[in-house]
Amino acid sequence: FEQHLPESGVVLRNISLERVGLQIAGPNARKVLEQVTNIDLSNAAFPFLGVREGEVGLCDAIVQRVSYTGALGYEVYVDNSQQVALYMALSEAGEAFGMRPFGMRAMMSLRLEKGFGSWLREFKPDYMPAETGLDRFVHYDKSAEFIGKAAAIAERDQGAKRKLTTFVVDAVDSDVHGDEPIWKDGEIVGFVTSGGYAHWAEKSVAIGFMPVDMIAEGVAVEIEILGEKRGAVVFTDALYDADMKLLHG
Repeated sequence: FEQHLPESGVVLRNISLERVGLQIAGPNARKVLEQVTNIDLSNAAFPFLGVREGEVGLCDAIVQRVSYTGALGYEVYVDNSQQVALYMALSEAGEAFGMRPFGMRAMMSLRLEKGFGSWLREFKPDYMPAETGLDRFVHYDKSAEFIGKAAAIAERDQGAKRKLTTFVVDAVDSDVHGDEPIWKDGEIVGFVTSGGYAHWAEKSVAIGFMPVDMIAEGVAVEIEILGEKRGAVVFTDALYDADMKLLHG
């Protein structure tokens, strides 16, 4: 970013080490959060992917309506010094709903059931927007130039040759981790970017790249895990909340 700043008018400062965040997720996330905030959390006032500033407990907060778990959820960011106060406010508000802490490994399992990609696995500079589904966030008609604009437009016009898709794997005692080859009819046709065990669905799940013309519901492939080919099937609908009613509701 610093290399491309204009000579004047824009200042860049990394505040990552100054802010901390907590995520609240689940069917009662709105009911819990609305007890401790002055932000209007109604679906009309605060839709999915919205961002609002306000108070949460006694903390000045930035709240995003996003969820990596696939359920209704919010991410709340505050100053470092307010982390404990934020945690206590949310914990006390959630007691009546049986809310309890969950960690990164649980979240990474839950995101597989939605087919959500992760940074540096599914989303990184090596992959183009249309390959990963991030093209919906690209403003192709933006008048200003931006880094990668010409390449992104070319990809849009020509169409992506490969795309991310999700698989249910017939795994035995090990799930995919990443970079495993995907086989079809005796040939390697793609590779796994990430995966693991999806505990809610009780299935082994993989995410990876495949040629666009091979991606369809129920297509059978093989994924090599620890040197052994295991059967896998493409699924194009999420294993959890496929119609997105819970996430967007």
